[in-house]
Amino acid sequence: MLIDGVDLLATDLCIVGAGPVGLALATKCAARGLSVSLVDGGDFSKRPGWQGLFGAGDLATAHHASRDRTGHRGIGGTSRLWGGRCVTLDDIDFVARPHVPYSGWPISHDEIVRYYPEALRFLGFAADEDELPSFPDLGEAASAESLERWAPEPDLAKLYSARLRADPMIRLHTGCTVTDIRLNLDGSRVTGVAAKWHGRTVEFEAKAYVLAAGGLDNARLLLKTQRTWPHKFGGPDGPLGRFYTGHLTGYLASVRFTQPDLGRRLWFHGRGDRSYVKRRLALTSRAQSQHHLLNTAFWLESFSIADSAHGSGALSMLYLALATLRIYPRLGRGLAPSPTPLARRGHQSHLTNMRQDPHLLIDTLQVLAQLMRQPFRKRGFALLNPRGRYLLRYHAEQFPDPENRVCLLDRQDGSELPSLRINFRFQTEDAQSVVESHDVLDRALQTAILGRLEYLADADKRLEHVLKQALDGYHQIGLTRMSEDPQQGVVNSQCRLHDVANLYVAGSSVFPTAGQANPTLAAVALALRLADDLLAAKPSTSARRSSTAAS
Repeated sequence: MLIDGVDLLATDLCIVGAGPVGLALATKCAARGLSVSLVDGGDFSKRPGWQGLFGAGDLATAHHASRDRTGHRGIGGTSRLWGGRCVTLDDIDFVARPHVPYSGWPISHDEIVRYYPEALRFLGFAADEDELPSFPDLGEAASAESLERWAPEPDLAKLYSARLRADPMIRLHTGCTVTDIRLNLDGSRVTGVAAKWHGRTVEFEAKAYVLAAGGLDNARLLLKTQRTWPHKFGGPDGPLGRFYTGHLTGYLASVRFTQPDLGRRLWFHGRGDRSYVKRRLALTSRAQSQHHLLNTAFWLESFSIADSAHGSGALSMLYLALATLRIYPRLGRGLAPSPTPLARRGHQSHLTNMRQDPHLLIDTLQVLAQLMRQPFRKRGFALLNPRGRYLLRYHAEQFPDPENRVCLLDRQDGSELPSLRINFRFQTEDAQSVVESHDVLDRALQTAILGRLEYLADADKRLEHVLKQALDGYHQIGLTRMSEDPQQGVVNSQCRLHDVANLYVAGSSVFPTAGQANPTLAAVALALRLADDLLAAKPSTSARRSSTAAS
């Protein structure tokens, strides 16, 4: 098969998708001597790249975000949409928990932990981390040991564009939408993948193939293949396209610390490589097991200075000054990065904050010092509250549910592949775990005399409050889940399809459970582990032709 006179056949590895996972896999394998075809339906631009994945009418729930917000085709993939937050998974995520149906991975966390440093380097982290300010002991129920790191340059297209174009071992093919996976006569191996490129059908051949196109697109390609091979991938009633899982996130409470400095200990801390790191509050594995809860983490976010619920006379004075000068609308985005559920904005309430603040002068000087030290453009600009009160953002695991699933439609909506029907819901049990997790954290804070939670909804309205905010579709976990038993999952512990010898899936769609962590770091680490497996089984022959871009 030729494109513009260049033979596309016989690379060692063909990777479908050039997002964070595909790029990590491609660059590592190429650096170690494998020739790679990297195929993506987008290009280097920031144009939306969903291309008919699903339409608004194909969502069977309001809990799933719209197609223009859940993915981006093209070099860098969804790294062109995310903020760069990197979080490790937890040991408990990998074990079978009696209170979490379908839980347990066929590998231990140790299998991924050793790849986290390499994954962080790939994502742009360079400097060694300084020691963070400690946080007091919270007892056996909670801790502040979980960290979230923020990449200095979230957009991986900016980091890797030049390398992709220059690397002789990587053939980059942009604007190629993969439409078919070709299997041999008995369905045991992939013989090639077909793609549409500028209206033409092109084919790629390799020794091994990896789907790294994001959870929904990975599932869509395999479901389309299953139409031709109905007994593959666990059969039509098997796990493929099921167990679609994400995270619940939102605000159920604010936190008021007994000492204002405690907020600073949980805030952003800059690094020499322009990255940031901050602590998360999280429930311990013991508390999760004892109370039958899902894994949940919490972090601090600022009230808007326009919202007098922050309780700080100094922040109220700053807001009134900016509002009086009529410059708050221009600066407000930098000073109010978070939603304000309490939304008390009357000038009288701000004046009350000022009158009741015994430390108004000192706090005002501290706020002004923050403004002078930290330009608006920097991540984590939002102001620390001198009174120690913050919104509490939660990020919670969802119960795996086989009825959360995607199915193919016959309609294509302008794409070369069938659209998806998405049935994705959060259940009352998911929200109940969020509410009870807040209660556990509140008791831990109060027992340690560190603070307390102040809820944004009455007790009888909290489940409803959580479910109204529940929205995902960004993390796309579980659709091609990993398992030991082919009837319980799509790929094995090496991320290879159970019943296809040379076809692999990379990305968060292989995670059996979601945990509390945002999945990108773990997905990249798992891809780097897969690279080592592929390199260990390096084919005896390799194509050594010059890099060519079909774009």
